[in-house]
Amino acid sequence: MRERSPVRRLVLCALLASGALVLSYVESLFPLPLPLPGARLGLGNAMVLLALLLFGLREAAGVLATKVLLSALLFGTPLSLAYAAVGGALSLSAMALLNGRGSVTPIGQSVAGAVLHNAGQVLVATAITATPELLYYFTPLGLLGVLTGGLSGVAAKLCLDRLRPLQGR
Repeated sequence: MRERSPVRRLVLCALLASGALVLSYVESLFPLPLPLPGARLGLGNAMVLLALLLFGLREAAGVLATKVLLSALLFGTPLSLAYAAVGGALSLSAMALLNGRGSVTPIGQSVAGAVLHNAGQVLVATAITATPELLYYFTPLGLLGVLTGGLSGVAAKLCLDRLRPLQGR
């Protein structure tokens, strides 16, 4: 039975990565009607959080890397790879630091991750364009991150509640 466990883990991580990729693609088809460039719901990040909660940092990083690389390759640009990689790395770092702390729920983890994801994207935009004024975008994007991170966190929590009973099998 122990030999199936690594295979099962790999298959579940692959499913989470594909779910993240599909959600990211669907989001790209329906941009938010906001005057903020690049503003998105970030639902694919719920799959990264789910991987973190179910398996740990290594697996969550694999899901994130798969999502970021394949998204850029299939429906992005080299520039979108930079934005997603930096934002994703900061987001996962925040969620991992808060993981396992009893006072922080998956929703709180997701909010922190979303806010830092937006911060990373603003930093990349500022560095690429050498325009420090872009840092002002962090305020509206940070507020948006609280809302979208909450939404992704609720989605991850609902999935987690359904999947946890299956973990013991």
